[in-house]
Amino acid sequence: MLISGPRHLRPRRFAHAAPAPHRPAARRGAAAVALLAVATFTLAASLTAPGSSPVRSQPVVVAERSTEAPASRGETRTAPPSPAPAPTAVSTEPVGGLTRSEMDNALAIVEVAKRERLPKRAAVVALATALQESHLRNLANPNLPESLVRPNQGVGYDYDSVGLFQQRPNWGSVDQLMDPHESARRFYSALTGIPGWGDYAVTVAAQMVQRSAFPDAYAKWESLATQIADATM
Repeated sequence: MLISGPRHLRPRRFAHAAPAPHRPAARRGAAAVALLAVATFTLAASLTAPGSSPVRSQPVVVAERSTEAPASRGETRTAPPSPAPAPTAVSTEPVGGLTRSEMDNALAIVEVAKRERLPKRAAVVALATALQESHLRNLANPNLPESLVRPNQGVGYDYDSVGLFQQRPNWGSVDQLMDPHESARRFYSALTGIPGWGDYAVTVAAQMVQRSAFPDAYAKWESLATQIADATM
């Protein structure tokens, strides 16, 4: 409808705003995230601004397994092993009229045989040899002056032979030959290097190692050597 008259007397025409369109929930959520990001950035900027106290980061502690503590999966999951059989009792007392020091030397010879996993017969051959050569005494020799300053149980005079087995310098150093265990080890090494040594008589096997001027002399000691081996092995 047209209304005539002065402009200031005309009724004002008010514009009616169109209703706001309905925004989906997804847009509202995105707006909220954006606002949160802005707020976070603003806070971070204020904390790092000049004059502000820096925020000290907390150290990251990484847990490490102690090398001393057992692992949690270290429990035994198998049956416990069967107990080892009791060792056969052996005598360390002198036998066959030997002195204490002679018996100790015999024990050294036997111990090496056990350590090398040799049969009793090897020990019998070695004991018979040492009984003949030195009567189980660790002998020095004036022809090797350095042997006289080492622990010994007497002096021998057979060329330059020393020790329980009266071994000469081509067998080793004076220290080695006057060490009961080492001299026995060297004797066993030579003995077991002979093919079929275990099939020979004791005196023959001993002579093949020693090459003595009296090859049959070892036979008389076989009985006592066997007695010692039986008592200690």
